[in-house]
Amino acid sequence: MRRTGIWISMTVVVLIAAACAPGTAQVAERKVDVAMSDLPAAIKQAVREAFPQGKILAVQKEVEGEDPGQYDIEVQSEGKVYEVEVSPQGVVIEAKAVREAGVDAGRKTKDDGRRAGETPVAREGKMPSPRGDEIRTTKDEPMKWTSDFGIEARKFATTGKNRFFILQPGYQIVLESKTDKVMITVLDETRQIGDVLTRVVEEREFENGEIVEVSRNFFAICKSTGDVFYFGEEVDDYKDGKVVGHGGAWRADEKGCKAGIIMPGTVLLGARHYQEMAPNAMDRAEVIVDDVTLKTPAGTFKNCIRIEETSPLEPEDISYKTYAPGIGLIQDEDLLLTAYTKGGGQATKEGRPVKKQLKEDQPPAKKATAKTQAAGKKAAVKELTVAMEDLPKAVRKTADEQAGEGRITEIVKKQTDDGIVYEIEVTQDGKQRDILISAEGKFLGMEAEDDDDDEGDDDKDEEKDDGDENR
Repeated sequence: MRRTGIWISMTVVVLIAAACAPGTAQVAERKVDVAMSDLPAAIKQAVREAFPQGKILAVQKEVEGEDPGQYDIEVQSEGKVYEVEVSPQGVVIEAKAVREAGVDAGRKTKDDGRRAGETPVAREGKMPSPRGDEIRTTKDEPMKWTSDFGIEARKFATTGKNRFFILQPGYQIVLESKTDKVMITVLDETRQIGDVLTRVVEEREFENGEIVEVSRNFFAICKSTGDVFYFGEEVDDYKDGKVVGHGGAWRADEKGCKAGIIMPGTVLLGARHYQEMAPNAMDRAEVIVDDVTLKTPAGTFKNCIRIEETSPLEPEDISYKTYAPGIGLIQDEDLLLTAYTKGGGQATKEGRPVKKQLKEDQPPAKKATAKTQAAGKKAAVKELTVAMEDLPKAVRKTADEQAGEGRITEIVKKQTDDGIVYEIEVTQDGKQRDILISAEGKFLGMEAEDDDDDEGDDDKDEEKDDGDENR
């Protein structure tokens, strides 16, 4: 999986090397101080979400350089001071711990408003007062992380999805920044990890058009809860087109390793859990916001969740990811979603179908049942993922009635030849079904998900158990 966060020392070395390289074009960087009263609401909100108990110490805005418009903010939180980079759109790009908090002398300003030892820069207003910088003053509480998930008692499937994670062969997302690109594809392959059969998800990372890493990640979804578990990965590191290493590889069936949860079936604000547990990999996640709206090249997504990722192995590094309902990962630091498969493998970009599919071996679209054909459900020409609160009252009422004790995990609004149809996915007892409702709230029919793959997984587990008993 993609590793985010760069050590400060490494950054300094890279910058020095770039500055000393002959013929290297230098971009003059100029920053201005920004008063708290002049800080845009989106930037304040981004910091508040990332550091709920934090306190802003200083803000600068880059007006000339490689990232014009970017905000560099110093935040004090949990006894440390962080350097936080925030995009003009209000997305936290990176956060790094730079020192312990409590050294007030380094933060005092001179009469001209500059911090002690700071060179003069152009200014946009006065430095904010400590009281005005405060986001929240409640005392920090000890961090606790869930690491025991009772895996032995769970039953897993290699295919399925929850609201924020899709584990279906052929599904693919593409995220890009100015220089980097990541392609994540759910493969039509499985891998046995200990007693659990897992689905293989390939992740390809590119820098400046060159492949730098290919990882094969192993996931399985719990049938009863919808939790997606992470059982390890194989990693190939590339340089000049050749494999040069395998950094970060681990498997849950190896000594000292345990599977973690990559995405819970039920997302709870403030929940903290380990994603992976191995001597060389201890990533953990905290749900810090559950109502994010984010604009990407692939479209604007509402009701998203933002995840803060940390690791005790690299305590100074913090990264942020955003997940959208029915889509999955749409932002990974400076990478934003540019394309994703939808509607049986058709690629979508900026809300419009893309003629060329992201993979040629996509599975065929699910066949319509007699009920749906009778209801006039024809090939959809436009699809849109919507939130429950955005449904018309009549549709929402019918959805609640038909879902019963099931959990609504996805809602797709489709424009068909016969009008608008809402396709509502319901998960109950580890099984999924689609409820079809007209724009007027009329129940049109129901489709049950094909769970042949799940049965096959159970058969394999039973055969393995039988073999163990015979031995």
